[in-house]
Parts: sequence; C-alpha cells; structure tokens
Amino acid sequence: MKKLQIKNTFKNNKFKYGGYAALITSMVLVILLVANLVIDKMDFKYDMTKNKLYSLSNQSYKVMDKLSRDINIIIFSKQSSYDQGMTEIINKYPSKSKKITVKYIDPTTNPQVAKKYSSTENEIANGSIVVESAGKFKAIKESELYNTTQDQTTGETSVKSLAVEQKITGAIMYVAGDKNSVVYNLQGHKEKALATEVSSDLSNQNFIVKQLNLLTNVWKPEAGDMLLVSSPSADISKDELIKLKGFFSKGGHGIFLMDVQKGKFLNFDNLMSTFGIQIEHSLIVEGDSKKYYREPAYLIPRMNSHAIIDPMVSANLPILFPVAQPIEQLKVKKASLKVEPLLTTSEESFGKKDINSTTTQKASGDIDGPFDVAVAITDTQETSVAKIVVFSSSGFINVAAGGNLDLFMNSMNWVQDLKENISITPKDLTTQTLEITKAQTLGFSALVIIVIPAIVLIMGVVVWIRRRHL
Repeated sequence: MKKLQIKNTFKNNKFKYGGYAALITSMVLVILLVANLVIDKMDFKYDMTKNKLYSLSNQSYKVMDKLSRDINIIIFSKQSSYDQGMTEIINKYPSKSKKITVKYIDPTTNPQVAKKYSSTENEIANGSIVVESAGKFKAIKESELYNTTQDQTTGETSVKSLAVEQKITGAIMYVAGDKNSVVYNLQGHKEKALATEVSSDLSNQNFIVKQLNLLTNVWKPEAGDMLLVSSPSADISKDELIKLKGFFSKGGHGIFLMDVQKGKFLNFDNLMSTFGIQIEHSLIVEGDSKKYYREPAYLIPRMNSHAIIDPMVSANLPILFPVAQPIEQLKVKKASLKVEPLLTTSEESFGKKDINSTTTQKASGDIDGPFDVAVAITDTQETSVAKIVVFSSSGFINVAAGGNLDLFMNSMNWVQDLKENISITPKDLTTQTLEITKAQTLGFSALVIIVIPAIVLIMGVVVWIRRRHL
C-alpha cells in the first residue's frame, strides 16, 4: 500500500508542476551563470551616465582607425591608486585599437623616466600623462584633464567638465601626425587677444599659433599654413592688402573675426570683395523674440547645413552670436568662388545704419533682413583651393554658451581639411537638481505606496488560488 502511495505521489499534478518549476529555475540559473561568464570575458559595459562620461566620441574612434604607428599612453601613477573613472576612460583606447598600449609608471620609484619627459614648462609629476610614439611625445598635466570654474562670490574653484578624451585624443593626433598646422595671428591693427579657453583648444588640437606683423616681419608661408584675423580695430595698409591677396590667390586658408566698427576699413573691404562678399556697415537687431537672448542684438541665428555646422545640430548645441553685422554676397564675383551661409538671422531682423543709436526700433534708412552673419568660402583654382571662414562678430568665441567654441574650432579644422578633428567637447560634470511638482509627488507616492503593493497582492492571491486547485 505504501509503495502505491509513493508511486502515486510522483504522478500527481503537484509533483509534476513542482518538478517543472525546479527545472525551469535551474535552467534560468545556468543561463544567468553562462551569460555572466561570457559578459565578463567580453568586458561588456554600458555607459548609463547622462553625458556619456566614460565613453569616447566618434571623432576619437575615427582618429584611432587611421593610426599607422604604435602609440604608448604612459600614466605616471601607481595603477592601484589611480582614479577609477580616469582608468575607465583611458582603457577605452587600447580596447578599440591594437596600436595603443597603456602602462603605469610610479614617478617616485622611477624618477629618471619622469625626468626624460619633463620640461621647464611641464614637469612630470604624479598624475601626469604622456602620449608617445616613435620618439615624439606630448605631456599632459593632471590639472589639464579637468576644466574648472571659479565662484565670483566665494572665490571657490570647482570642476566644471572632464577633458580627458579631448586631451588624450589631441595628443594621439599630435604624435601620430607628421606636420602640425601653423596659425599666423595677424598683429598691428589693435586686434583682440584670443581668450585663454580658445588658445587652450587650439593647443589641444595641435595648432601652433605664431604672431605675424606684415609690416615688420618677412612672411614666407608654407603649404597648409593659415591666417587668423581677430577683431582688428584699424585697417590694413595697401602693402598688407597686396600680400594677403597673394596669399589667398595661391590657396591660402584663413579665419576672419570682424566686429562692428565706427569707421570703414577700405582695404579690408577690398579683400572681402575678392572673396565674393561685402560686410555691411550696420548693427543687426533681431525682431523675433525667439531668435535672440535677452537683448535683440544677442542673436540666436539659424544654423545652415554644412560640415562645420552639422555636428552642433546633431548635438543640439545652439549658437549665441552677439553684436553682429550683415554679410552680403556680391552679385558679381569670380566663377571659382563658392560662398556658403553658415548662420542666418530671421526674416524679422533688420540692420541699424546708425550703430550708435540707443534704440532697437527700426528707423528710416535701416535695412531689412534676413542676413548671413557667418559664411564659408571656397576659391577653387587649377592648382590650389583657398578656404576662408568669415564671421561678422568676434564676440561669440568669448561666450561660454552652447556650441560657440565648437563653431570656432570646427571652422579652423574645416579650413585646414582636418575633418576628423571636428571638435571633441569636454564632458560636463555639473549636477542638475531633479525638481518635481506637488502633483507629481502625490502621483509617485500613490504609485509606490498603493498601486505597486496592490499589484503584488493581486498576483499573490491569483497564484495562491491556482495552487489550491492543483
């Protein structure tokens, strides 16, 4: 009788369902175990941070895809004590390219190695990084891996953004490249000095900036060199005009940052006409309140499709363009010229001819928009191609907003045909407070306190009832 009861036990529904449950549980555990082992071997990780702090940009991947020589990234620190977040980012480089290796050197126990890469301007210390290839190297201070900001009230300095990728990818491009771009910064016309952040970005992307006074220096530009004109307050001379025309006629590259001035610059105007454009002597006022920031002269222009602009459109980075003047294309220009608008104001904008006016109201003689405020120019000759970008304001590079700095750096890279350099933006570390309304608070509370427990309770009751009838 007992044998029959035991035999029947294995045949009843409770045992069968219990066996199925045990089998399924075992299978799920085995699958999870295997999946964990596979993922661990593959080193699969997903960056869930808002700004992708621990991921590299497509620009960095493009740079690594083109590497033809071995690159060493040397971190001067004990590996065990080095910042875990930094390690996470830097390890992305060798995982992407077999040409790149990362190694750690303790500068305390290996002072001779640190001394080898040190200079009077940049002494290798704990936390420094050196990117090296075939005897060519670039050293990065630990402080350069972060961008900081200072509170004007308290004077306290805090970390604003992470520039690890920006610095390391820039250093890789430097040591992997055969020649760096030389930028001649025109002097002698009361030009504005470049902002520290702009100079830093130029250095990061391996532009070598040299000062140039055409009246006192003998200038013999080489192929690939470029000219930067930064907000001159005086006109160039006729002799300088001839030299600049000669430079661009032979395929020269240039960036012009031209601000609103009280007087006319006849020689600069002459040079602009050879580019097929004219800068109109007036101050743009934006009539569409959605197209300016606080003041009608602080423009938020439309961004037109172009290699310079497209990355900022994709990243949803607007441009703030303060105190600008109209750029007009000449109706009669050389057939070899191609002028492409980059930034354009709205239909409701207008240009005030009286730049000293204290009112933003349209007056008699003012000109109607829309206006281009930045243009990219290509002059294709038989043996050379000149590339120029003209901005009708320099103020945008001094405004830490949206894609302003990206706009400038992308223009520099486009002019120099450095497509893979198109700006790598530092990763913002600013924390944002989550703000919810009272109604949202009540809704979330009801969800957590009432709805979710009720669902769990109902599911439990359903399972209990079903099991009673097995």
